[in-house]
Amino acid sequence: MIGWLAATAGTAALGSFFPLVNIELYLLGVVSTVDGVSWWALGLAAAVGQVAGKTLFYFAGRGGFALGERLLKRVEAGRHGRWAAWFDKFHQRTAERPWWGLGVLCLTAIPGLPPYSLMCLLSGAAGLPLLGFLAASLVGRGAHFLVVAGAPELLHWLPTALGS
Repeated sequence: MIGWLAATAGTAALGSFFPLVNIELYLLGVVSTVDGVSWWALGLAAAVGQVAGKTLFYFAGRGGFALGERLLKRVEAGRHGRWAAWFDKFHQRTAERPWWGLGVLCLTAIPGLPPYSLMCLLSGAAGLPLLGFLAASLVGRGAHFLVVAGAPELLHWLPTALGS
């Protein structure tokens, strides 16, 4: 069981950098085929792994390394995009009220819209505290992955509950 949880967290961390690794598909495959590992434990392992990987995006937004500076310049250069006004407002409101920024991060981490990677970068740039970032991200991504991991169980349970 520990091996599957570690593999799930590792796959989620890898997927946070490398978009061709789809943790949702991996998670659905493992939950559907592996016995002896609970879906909720796999969902939480995926959340921990992905947040661990995305923390580097947060540090990049804080200017922790050159990649963050280049990404922020690209975001600045693309201000004419449809999300530009929203990002500007997020940055301004977060600077004024960090709890507001943490709440937005948590809520956007559930569906992943706007892209969670970009929200991690912007959270760092907006100066959100690291522990707040981690907590909000774990709650939001935890909810996301619990829904994904619980879907096969729900689909198996639903016909029985409906009396079919």
